[in-house]
Amino acid sequence: MDFLKRYKAIFIMLPVVAAFICAVMLFFKLNFKPERQPDLVVVSPHPTAFVIPLINEFENETGIKTEVISLGTSDALKRIMNDKDVDVLWGGSILTVSSYTDKFYACENPNREHFEERFEAVDDRITCFTLVPSVIMINTDLIGDIEVNGYEDLLNPELKGRIAFANPGKSSSSFEHLVNMLYAMGGEDPEKGFEYVGKFCENLNGTLLSSSSAVYEGVANGEFTVGLTFEEAAVTMLKSNKHIKIVYMEEGVVFTPDGIYVSLESERKNYAEEFVRFMTSENAQRFIAANLGRRSVRNDVTELGLLAPLNEINTISVQKENVIASKDMWIARFERLFDEVNHE
Repeated sequence: MDFLKRYKAIFIMLPVVAAFICAVMLFFKLNFKPERQPDLVVVSPHPTAFVIPLINEFENETGIKTEVISLGTSDALKRIMNDKDVDVLWGGSILTVSSYTDKFYACENPNREHFEERFEAVDDRITCFTLVPSVIMINTDLIGDIEVNGYEDLLNPELKGRIAFANPGKSSSSFEHLVNMLYAMGGEDPEKGFEYVGKFCENLNGTLLSSSSAVYEGVANGEFTVGLTFEEAAVTMLKSNKHIKIVYMEEGVVFTPDGIYVSLESERKNYAEEFVRFMTSENAQRFIAANLGRRSVRNDVTELGLLAPLNEINTISVQKENVIASKDMWIARFERLFDEVNHE
């Protein structure tokens, strides 16, 4: 009899227990949903403030969930070439990345027909994205009466140890500056430009930063008086800091596009191509030019917001093939000069 009573109680409780278990399962199902895996993985050296609005709009328009991994250009290149889960490299000067084109996929992009002529014919494995000229960024609270209009002024002894510059072997924007100063200070002969580079390295006084962001952030927060950076970063700092001034080097400014590169190993090339098409579309490029401090590569986008008019800047050109072929040699030579003048 006791046996029957005991099990009768259990049978009565079973529906209650079952209902409780169902309630717990429903709670976990509603509140602890597994996060959806990304449809596209992008690695990028772009600043976060630049990335967020564009990625949000891309996801909203296409429904493609995108993960963006922030890395410097050098590390981003290594990541896309060694990680099969990474689909797109978004950013990095074409002068820096062009030597790796055999690792990238030739995208179909109808927006190319709206590119400026000089960018339209670039290798299909490289999609030009925006124009990224080099500039000098100045902290006006610290500069005092020191005049800075170009590279030559950076040799002023009063600026020794007060200049922010990143290792060109790690930073795409610093490599762009190295190229710019070689051509501007060498009278369009980059070999002659190394005489200036040696003097510049001496005025760095042993300080060589490890990332592009350390340069513009260092000037903005007062660690350095001047920094060699790229236009968009300087414009972004200018919008949020009243003590920033942008200088376009009077000796000449090189205008080089950065790019979007799709991995040859990507298994999601359809999503990657949508990303390329979206970022080079008229709407996206207009937004970038008007709000994010970049110049468009399209011939139908003219809004430049805070950017200086192109006709007011002394622009110079470089020999692209020579730069690509000489990249590693020039970086090594810079590093030797830096070591020599700072370890005497």
